Amino acid sequence: MLQDMTERMIEKEKRRTRMRSVIMLSLIFHMSVAMVYLFLPIGPIQNDQSDVLAFDLFALNKPPPERRNRPKPPLSQKMLKPNEKLAKDAEKKKFEAAKNERDEVVKFSENIVIHDVEVNNAPIEELIPDLMTDAKLREAQASNLSRLVSQPGRTDGKGVVTGRVRARGDGSGRFRGYSGDGGGDGLLEGGGHSGMNDPLGMIKYLNSLDGPQDVVYCLDISASMQAAGLNKLSLAINAVKDSVLMLGSDDKFNIIPFSSTARMMSERLLDANELNIKRALNYLDTFTPETIQYNTGTNILAALDRALKDDSSVIFLVTDGLPTTIKGQDIETDTETILEYVRQRNTKKARIFVVALEVDPIRSPGGHLLTSLAYEHSGEIKLVGSEKLNELNKQTGKKK
Repeated sequence: MLQDMTERMIEKEKRRTRMRSVIMLSLIFHMSVAMVYLFLPIGPIQNDQSDVLAFDLFALNKPPPERRNRPKPPLSQKMLKPNEKLAKDAEKKKFEAAKNERDEVVKFSENIVIHDVEVNNAPIEELIPDLMTDAKLREAQASNLSRLVSQPGRTDGKGVVTGRVRARGDGSGRFRGYSGDGGGDGLLEGGGHSGMNDPLGMIKYLNSLDGPQDVVYCLDISASMQAAGLNKLSLAINAVKDSVLMLGSDDKFNIIPFSSTARMMSERLLDANELNIKRALNYLDTFTPETIQYNTGTNILAALDRALKDDSSVIFLVTDGLPTTIKGQDIETDTETILEYVRQRNTKKARIFVVALEVDPIRSPGGHLLTSLAYEHSGEIKLVGSEKLNELNKQTGKKK
C-alpha cells in the first residue's frame, strides 16, 4: 500500500513537471514571435508588390433609353356665341379644357379684318417636339385671342376670327390697314417691330418680367404736359391705356395722376379684369388739355410715395421733367432728398420704369433725378426727346 502511494505521488509530480514545461515552451514561442514582429524589417516586403496583379470591377453603362415622340392631341375649334365677349377668357379656359387639350378659339364676328391680313396656314405638327419648356409665360406671350385687341373703328364684312389671322405689318410696327370706306383698323401688334401701340416701351418691359405683377402707373397731368404741338399728354395716356389692356388676368394695377398733389384712381390695387380695365380707360379719358391747363406744380415724390404704399412690384413714372412748385405749395424739389426718401420707402424692391418726355438726361435739370430713380431701383428709363415726339406725332397723324 505504501508503494502505491509512493507511485501516485511520483506520477503527480511528473504531471506538474510536464505542465510547467508546456507553459514555459508556450511563453518562449510567443516571445519569439513578438520579437520577430517588432524587430524584423518586414516593411519593404509589404511594399514590394511587383508581382501583384491589380484589376478593377466595373459595370458597363446602360444604353440610353429610346426617345419616343408622343402624338399631339388634335386641334379642336371652340365656337363662341356672337354676343360673348372674348377678352379676359384665360381663366375660364383653364377650367373648361384639360391641360393636354389644344383649343383654337373661334368667334363669329361682325367686324373682322379683311384687307391686308396675314393668315397662318402652316400645317399642324402631329408630334410633340423633343424639346419642351415648363416655363410659365405671361398671358401676353401666350397664344390667346384675349390679347388681340381691336382698335376703334369699323371694318367690312362678317366672318370667323381665329388665332391664325392678324393684320399685316409694314416693318415699323404699324399694320397696313385699308383706309377706304370700311375703315379697316385691324389688330394691335400686327407684325414688324414693337410699334405704335407701345411707343414708350411699357408693354415690352412688363412682358420681360416673370409671374404676375402689381403695376402702378404714375401719370404726370401738370399743365406742361399739354404744351401745344407736342401732344405729350395724349401720347402718355394712350401708352398707359395700351399697357393696361395687355395686363394678364393674374396682374393687378392702379393709376396715380399727379400735379401739385397725387391722387389714386382706386384706394387699393385692382384686378386686371374687363370691368376694371374699362373703368381705367374711362378714367384716363377725363384728362384732356382743357382739364389740366390750370394744374400747377409737379409733385413726383407724392406720386411715388402713394405708389410704394400700394405694395407695387412695378412703378411706371410718366413725366416731362423736374419737380416744380409755386408759392403756397409744399412740394419737395431737392433731388437728393427725393432719392433718399424713395430708397428708404422702397422696402418691397419695386422696379421703377421712368418715361421721360422731352427730357435731355445731360442738359435737362430733371435728368439726374429721373435716371437715378430708374437705375437705383432695377428699372429702365425711356427718353423721348422733342424730335422723337414730333416723329411719333407724325406717325399717329397728329399735327404740330
